[in-house]
Amino acid sequence: MSRQESVATGEYGECSAGRLEGHNLKSNFGVRGWSIIVIEGLLIWIAAGVQVHGLNIIVPTLSSAFGIDSKTLLFWATPASWGGVVSAFALAKVCEWKGIKFTILLSLIICALCFGLMGTWATVISFVLLFAGVNFFGTGYGYVGGLMMIANWFPRKKNLALGWVTMGQTMSTALFVPALAWLFESFGVQNGFWGVSLAMIVLAVVVAFFVRNTPEEFGCSPDNEPMSAEEIERSRREQEAYVCPLTTTQLLGMRDVWLIGVASGGVYVVLVGVLSQLVPRLMAMGYDLHTAIMYLSIAAFIGVPGSYCWGWIGQKMGSKAGIIFYSLWWLGAVVLNMFEFNPVTLWASLIMIGFSFGGATNLTTSIVAEKFHRGAFVKAFGVIAPIQGIVRCCSFAVLAFGLTYLGGYAGAYALLAAIAVIDVLLFWMTDLTPVD
Repeated sequence: MSRQESVATGEYGECSAGRLEGHNLKSNFGVRGWSIIVIEGLLIWIAAGVQVHGLNIIVPTLSSAFGIDSKTLLFWATPASWGGVVSAFALAKVCEWKGIKFTILLSLIICALCFGLMGTWATVISFVLLFAGVNFFGTGYGYVGGLMMIANWFPRKKNLALGWVTMGQTMSTALFVPALAWLFESFGVQNGFWGVSLAMIVLAVVVAFFVRNTPEEFGCSPDNEPMSAEEIERSRREQEAYVCPLTTTQLLGMRDVWLIGVASGGVYVVLVGVLSQLVPRLMAMGYDLHTAIMYLSIAAFIGVPGSYCWGWIGQKMGSKAGIIFYSLWWLGAVVLNMFEFNPVTLWASLIMIGFSFGGATNLTTSIVAEKFHRGAFVKAFGVIAPIQGIVRCCSFAVLAFGLTYLGGYAGAYALLAAIAVIDVLLFWMTDLTPVD
């Protein structure tokens, strides 16, 4: 069978997707492909902002405007964020039944409504319900539908495509909070929330016109590879007719599903553990708040080229080797944070941490796509992502235990270092032979 025939029959786009033959490192995605990358970059930028980074200003703003204790809001933000864990399974099912594009549109519209109402309904109960909705549907368009879209469009260049996409997530760390603060200052609290909602609605319109579930629906080929119109049409029909033979029960019985899910969650435990304490850690070492925040912003900007580099590394080495290297990189960054900073170790730490911002989303998604081809990815990701999310939610408990019982930051970072080592071992044990 020729290479073009294998593309058309699905072998190129599916089973061999994880083999990365030739390690194609060129970002020649085509006009349609680049539009998908830019759109997902915007989706993940706003999703990360409304779910995570925005809390830095949402909590104090609501507290000041409506007289609600900020600690109470911050406490309830944690259980509300579990909406994202539930979403990973539930909206993956919607992707299976109704398609990726439908799921993204539905999630954008409902998330916009929930986020806008956060500035209108001023009670703790409404905050919990609405923020849970923001997390549920923000995960739906940014991290479920959006990442599935990338896996469908770029089965062999997923690492490279995600390297560009995750620049949006990284920039959210530096830009979303000041953008939201400007909206609050310029238009008031209530209108400020609706301003972000309006941006989501605009994105929904863009998705409606410029997104399809697969490149074949646009008359394009996966990864922008050379294919004739007849071959693309044949591939489109096969993709539409494909029914994944795997059930949720079967996936839960697979050893590699659990290895990937638990180890990927461990990656986020380390990432969240370090990032959430970077400012307090610097302040505990004598830096003032503004300086600490400035260093965090510097790290975020370092993460922009870092996002592409991790995509390149994953594409060159393969997702398994790439994510093992990534975990070892985090191990080095964590070890640096276990000791008192001097100017050299401070900047080495900031560079290593900042460089790693976008790698987690890229590599933890790519490793799933390398194990499960285009047709099976939707179902497999809907099982693995919740496992990952449950483990990720343990990050603050790990930090609290280390800070309380193991002598402060040194003990907490020692725990994170141990988790990074466990991640390496679990990924090393994972068999990425594609499931057909």
